[in-house]
Amino acid sequence: MNGRLPAYKKSFFLSPEREDGLKLQIFHDNGIVYSDIFIDNRFEGYAEVLHGGMIFGILDVIVWYAIVMKTKIVGMTRKAECEFFKPIMCSTPYRVKGEMLRIEDRDIISTAWFEDASGEIYARMNAVFREGKGFAMDAFIDRFDFSSTTPAIKEYFLSLLAAK
Repeated sequence: MNGRLPAYKKSFFLSPEREDGLKLQIFHDNGIVYSDIFIDNRFEGYAEVLHGGMIFGILDVIVWYAIVMKTKIVGMTRKAECEFFKPIMCSTPYRVKGEMLRIEDRDIISTAWFEDASGEIYARMNAVFREGKGFAMDAFIDRFDFSSTTPAIKEYFLSLLAAK
């Protein structure tokens, strides 16, 4: 199932309604989750360089969606390692991609990365997630904006209610 994924309505990274946020649009295509980004210098660390905390947060969101799309598990970050290879410049187009690799016991092993138009990787996160526990799945699902998704993707996310 390919197409645009729903945005979490309150997310700084995803919400289409938050003026202070990034308004990322996340897509799924054959096991890969991705977002095309172009972030201005409101979020720079060094002059014209995207702040590392923003890079980490974007990669974390991409990994989360990759896990959900492959497993229907709503995971939470347990551990993440981020390696920065080259500066990610503000006001420059990049594609962020991620995929769930495998499950080992309770650990969900995943990766995500920033790349340019030629496929060169600028930063990579290797992450371990665990299934989230102790939250109301119906209230969680209710916070998604499905207005730009296909009916199949909406149904997929709604099926998380039955998975619990």
